[in-house]
Amino acid sequence: MGMLFQFGALFTDMSCYDNVACQMREHTDLPEELIDDLVLMKLQAVGLRGAQGLMPAELSGGMARRVALARTTALDPMLIMYDEPFAGLDPVSLGVIGQLIRRLNDSLGATSIIVTHDVAEALKLVDYVYFMSDGVIVTQGTPDELRASDKPFVHQFVHGETDGPMPFHYPADDYAHDLNAMEAQ
Repeated sequence: MGMLFQFGALFTDMSCYDNVACQMREHTDLPEELIDDLVLMKLQAVGLRGAQGLMPAELSGGMARRVALARTTALDPMLIMYDEPFAGLDPVSLGVIGQLIRRLNDSLGATSIIVTHDVAEALKLVDYVYFMSDGVIVTQGTPDELRASDKPFVHQFVHGETDGPMPFHYPADDYAHDLNAMEAQ
């Protein structure tokens, strides 16, 4: 199993290369020459082979997330979990990470679980969705089925609408009543 943490969780005192190699060194008996080839392959897959000697502090947020993705896939896991993989990324980095997740998932033949609030981006990547609220599955289906859902809660959430079952206004007394009370003071 691989896990991509929300902000990458790279080891700050290790280079990009060593962050990716760490799992291989700890969990396999592979010779260092093979680890070297595999690390370079994983960094190449995320477009950062040239950054192998950089430290995490020298990376942009998007680059750090890509190194973390290379580390996540280092052992070719069959299950990959993503915790808010799009959080804090600019639009370009977000698109790059999204496409990398899809391509790496397909090339590994892995099953992925993506926990995210970025519904629009997630629906571009996934084959099937479980929509949860209050700890229960509210609905499930393909991205197209969720986009077309007639369930008010799902429709509001998928389309990012203000009005719906999730109220915009916090419950309060009648607004006109409050205004009249303020004028009376």
